[in-house]
Amino acid sequence: MSRAKIMIVEDESIIAEDIADSLESIGYSIVGIVASGEEAIVLAGKLQPDLVLMDIMLQGEMNGIAAAEHIQSSYQIPAIYLTAYADEKTLERVKDTNPFGYIVKPFEEKNLHLTIQIALQRHQYDSLTNLPNRTSFRGRVNEILAGGSQGSQGKLEEKKRGFLSLLPILYLSLDRINRVTGILGHSNGEIVICSVAKRLLNSVEGIDLLARLEAAEFAIILEPVKAKNDGANIAQTILDVISQSVVLEGYEIYVTASIGIAFYPEDGMESEELLKNANTAMYYAQQKGGNNYQFHRSEVNFISREQLALETSLRSALERTEFKVYYQPQVNIKTGKIIGAEALLRWHNPEKGLVSPAEFIPMAEEMGLIIPLGEWVLRTACRQMKMWQEAGFCQMRVAVNLSRRQFKQKNLSDRVSRILKETGLEAKFLELEITESMVMQNEAAAALVLKEWQQLGIKISIDDFGTGYSSLSYLKDFPFDIIKIDKSFVSNIREDRKTAAITIAIIQLAHSLNLKVIAEGVETPEELDFLWENECDEIQGYLFSPPVPAEEFEKLLKSGRRL
Repeated sequence: MSRAKIMIVEDESIIAEDIADSLESIGYSIVGIVASGEEAIVLAGKLQPDLVLMDIMLQGEMNGIAAAEHIQSSYQIPAIYLTAYADEKTLERVKDTNPFGYIVKPFEEKNLHLTIQIALQRHQYDSLTNLPNRTSFRGRVNEILAGGSQGSQGKLEEKKRGFLSLLPILYLSLDRINRVTGILGHSNGEIVICSVAKRLLNSVEGIDLLARLEAAEFAIILEPVKAKNDGANIAQTILDVISQSVVLEGYEIYVTASIGIAFYPEDGMESEELLKNANTAMYYAQQKGGNNYQFHRSEVNFISREQLALETSLRSALERTEFKVYYQPQVNIKTGKIIGAEALLRWHNPEKGLVSPAEFIPMAEEMGLIIPLGEWVLRTACRQMKMWQEAGFCQMRVAVNLSRRQFKQKNLSDRVSRILKETGLEAKFLELEITESMVMQNEAAAALVLKEWQQLGIKISIDDFGTGYSSLSYLKDFPFDIIKIDKSFVSNIREDRKTAAITIAIIQLAHSLNLKVIAEGVETPEELDFLWENECDEIQGYLFSPPVPAEEFEKLLKSGRRL
């Protein structure tokens, strides 16, 4: 077994070096030492350590607790806190993050070593299914690729002699599991997940390791095969086994799965690369309707040298302060005044200049960086809006988009509430934007989160309305304040009578439910006239202003410019 990799986050360099020397002397591998939470998040994503030792008081704006939350939720890497602070308030905050250990300085080396051993052992198993987790999966793949004498390791060695040549890595996601939890409850959803795991272990030959990654997603290492079709045959067997019914509360429940397959060595040389490529292939399977498998296709998912360099740059862009928040004015259509702004993330790369969000946002999602990025945008936007209010622009609000991963975070409402407290912005001046698909993925969980926001006083808007599920029932069931009409409707208002009719209907429906309506992407006077005639409340778009940096937005405010 390879040595456990540990990252140390400690602002006292002498203490950090002492800990590193101690741990290396007993066989651990120290992969990095940093002094700030921001650096810790970037390095954890890059190095993927097995464990993080995290001081609570750090350099920079982010404390150790917030950094550990990001690392644990984004990368599933466990954290042990090292701190001289043991007051009740700190302890409560620590408990909220579900740490794998907490040691008060000064401490004895043997206590630290024991805590690390317990944390690593605890992190090897998924608590719901008792399957190995992502860490164990990664370790097993690395063992096999390093070569050995037993099981798949020995079989992979045979490839040198021409018998076996490929190691299949599968990424499996259960289709429509949220439907089960939405109808029959979370606990029954967990029963289905456990039932599937048990079936796979008991009924499918050729599996070297089955691991649960998160929610209803699994990773599978198959035994080495001679040809891709051999791996495909096992994947089909897995699909057949999963599609058998599960009886719950008198109902026969049927679930299916989407499977992506990557092969060592042609689809990757390391565990993370193989899993990433299998995950991409799984998305292809989902796009084809689920209940099927897809191979990783290098011609579709080819990463050029330029893209690889961009991905490397993205990892350190937050640390190097290359990101900026731009603001696009939201304007009251009747008074013509600016009444708010949507905060939008922009990346100024030193080599490429301004990088399109369409290029780097999906990359950040895939790399797990979207959570720290999203929280940075939220904090920056709230702080900026508070500054503008103190400068005399009192009643403006700021709208911030949440990513799918952010919306699924545990304790999201607590995080938002904490940012509001830190920045001093009143909750009523913050608008959080989510999409229809985010709500419909897990309606029960979404309802709880939105209710918490409502109780805090935060405004809630549904973004890109009309482009997703468009189930009208959720407008009744969820506490929305604002509907944003997607720009695809606005741009066709004058040319397409059906689009115009739908837009009018959306406005009338929203008003009948006491909701405000914002039209996005307004670019021509004709579009504005149509929206004004049909009593749309607010607009944003290039007709008034593109998204601009904070200093340019402030000039707009000071000029008193109106629509």
